[in-house]
Amino acid sequence: MENSRRKSIFRFLSTAFVAFSIAVRAGAAEKPAVSTGDKVIPFESKTVSGTSVKFPDDYKGKVVLLDFWATWCGPCRAELPNVTEAYQKFHDQGFEVLGVSLDQAKMGPALIRFTEANKMPWPQVYDGKYWQAELAVKYNIHSIPCPILVDGDTGVVLAMGSAARGQRLTAVVEKQLTAKKAAK
Repeated sequence: MENSRRKSIFRFLSTAFVAFSIAVRAGAAEKPAVSTGDKVIPFESKTVSGTSVKFPDDYKGKVVLLDFWATWCGPCRAELPNVTEAYQKFHDQGFEVLGVSLDQAKMGPALIRFTEANKMPWPQVYDGKYWQAELAVKYNIHSIPCPILVDGDTGVVLAMGSAARGQRLTAVVEKQLTAKKAAK
């Protein structure tokens, strides 16, 4: 009896180790295509309002948050008050937000209603392809929210992920705007 119990425990631990190893490798492969200090991947896209946006070219002189998110994402909704607060506080000083929605097909009208109801005046890029959205694929995005704070002049990633979320977002935006103003 004791021997069969040891074998069961051994099989369980072996299986758990293999599963953990696969998860670690998959996680390493699923990192975003850019990191802090890298240049962003430039793109041109249409917003839900129909205007064309060239990123980062259209954001010269600004600090911009490229915000990968979706209306169905609970953590994205939880982060929204922080993004809105930073936008309201720093927009007049040169802070912009460009949302990239990973909402599913035919959700464009619901996305527009959501952004209006939640006082999100910044532009939203949306193609309805969910996780296969053109920009999500280009940036290798596999989890959201995924905020990427960018210097609009250089295209350099200033902060991303947890360093650009929560109360840290306001602090990092303020720091970057102050540095940009001092450099002038």
